[in-house]
Amino acid sequence: MKRHHLPLVLLTASALLLAPATAASATGDGDHRWGTSTWHGWPGKGDHGKPGKGDHGRPGKPGKGQPTPRPELCGGSRADEVIPWHAYTCDKATGYFLYEKKDPRQSANWSNSKQQHRVALHLTWAWPTADDRQRHGASHHLPREYDVIPLELDATDTAAVCEAPEAYGLQVDLIGDFVADRGLDVASLMPTVITPPHDGGFNTPHTLAFYGHYDVAELVDLDELCAPDVEVPPVVPTPVPTPTPTPTDDVEEEPEPVVTPTPTPSPTQDVEEEPAPAPVVTTTPTPVAAPVTPAPTPSVTERAEVLSAADDDDASGSNRGQVLAATGTSVLVGLLAAVAAVAAGAVLMILRRRGRTTEA
Repeated sequence: MKRHHLPLVLLTASALLLAPATAASATGDGDHRWGTSTWHGWPGKGDHGKPGKGDHGRPGKPGKGQPTPRPELCGGSRADEVIPWHAYTCDKATGYFLYEKKDPRQSANWSNSKQQHRVALHLTWAWPTADDRQRHGASHHLPREYDVIPLELDATDTAAVCEAPEAYGLQVDLIGDFVADRGLDVASLMPTVITPPHDGGFNTPHTLAFYGHYDVAELVDLDELCAPDVEVPPVVPTPVPTPTPTPTDDVEEEPEPVVTPTPTPSPTQDVEEEPAPAPVVTTTPTPVAAPVTPAPTPSVTERAEVLSAADDDDASGSNRGQVLAATGTSVLVGLLAAVAAVAAGAVLMILRRRGRTTEA
């Protein structure tokens, strides 16, 4: 090899050595959150993210003279050491952040994001889908192990997405405490609101590990998500008939009221009867009857003559009629005489009363 080619060879070798370090500090899409204030970085001081000499960022295996990492160090070898992302073993969390894109025609990305609000918090590292092709604007490094947890939206967010499906994106942030023995509450580090481009949401250094963006229209089944709600008719309970007690049931029946007849006082009972009112006696002067002249009674001789005449003329109807007429006439004369006597007595009594009144 000629001597004047030596500088060119040395320059090429230097470029090859610096290429991995340059790639490790790149963001992929220029996300401003990559830096010492938000990104966990790499362990070591001034070694550009290389934990071991010549191993291109891969941590060395514990050997002779190297202490075994303690559990509270979260994968680090000593306290206050920044832990490599692939060696981290402590608490993890993932936040899903829904946002409206600035330009619905462009894919989801940090630079195309309006204000974001958290719609889910998972205490693990997770992506909403296992299809890496749907992820946009992601961090350069990605976790080796993660869970798949689909996106779920509440009624308000569902209505907004269904109105304009292409206008919404989703940011996913995976965080942890990447400083050995620092002891942060990882779940409490997850913000609820992120406002691009100045507020990335993570102000504590060495907490944000990975991130990525998704178009919501590609994550969910819009036909199922936006299907109209089918009103389910309410279930009407079947009324349970109330059993009617039978004579055989042990049911206490109310006794029928006993009507006691009111005793009627009899003449034999000792009941005080009201005394009958005393009769009012009016003194009326007793009239003195005038002497009545008795009607003449036919003598025995006259009766005999009548009966004899009746016997003699028994066959003659005319004679019998004459005898009866004669007898009736005699009776009528007697009655008239009696009436005349009574009338005469009444007249005398009236005259006497008038005489007494005059004397008085």
